[in-house]
Amino acid sequence: MQVIILTTDIELVSTMDVSKENEAYNISEEKLPENTKIAAGSWLSSSGSHYQARLSVLRLIFSLIISKIPKFRFWYFIGDSTWQDDTRVVRHKRLWKALSSRGIEVGHSNETFEELIVSDGMLRFFGAKSISELSIESVVKALSEERCSYFLALPQDTDIKVALHLGWDVHDGFDKGLLRFSVENGGLLFKAIGEFDDPESGFVGLGEPELVQKLVE
Repeated sequence: MQVIILTTDIELVSTMDVSKENEAYNISEEKLPENTKIAAGSWLSSSGSHYQARLSVLRLIFSLIISKIPKFRFWYFIGDSTWQDDTRVVRHKRLWKALSSRGIEVGHSNETFEELIVSDGMLRFFGAKSISELSIESVVKALSEERCSYFLALPQDTDIKVALHLGWDVHDGFDKGLLRFSVENGGLLFKAIGEFDDPESGFVGLGEPELVQKLVE
């Protein structure tokens, strides 16, 4: 089933099965967690710049989750896009200092995690910050700057470090392992969508059908 709703200047399109042809979001079965049905909601706006559109969309998504799934916590997930040489400078800056030097800051966070993954003498850092409504502007900027980043809504008792230990890769779509983590923990995984030359921009969120249905109904 697919539903299209207009909320002020934001268009919502949803599907209860992303593996079937639809207008919300399509993912082939081989790119999905095994034996798992995934639903999606796509919120898009053509109002103003891409930043302004994503800002209004994310504010709406926050309000929907707070009202409909009140016991969830919000997280910003980010990882290094590529492997880095194992140098003293890289180990000193780690993730958040390196991002800060690039102008990527996420404010109003009361909990921060960071993990290092080492492989064949190369390093990658992955991190997560708890976020609130006060963080929305900085989160939208960060998500637009770094492709290896996501916004998640998860139950309060979720062990965030599990995902950071596994890491994830850069994708035009969603990382399969991170999607599995989110779904297995009963959460929702969001990614910014809309390229620079697209007329619309916003977010798409994935999760189990019952959860997505609760959010879009």
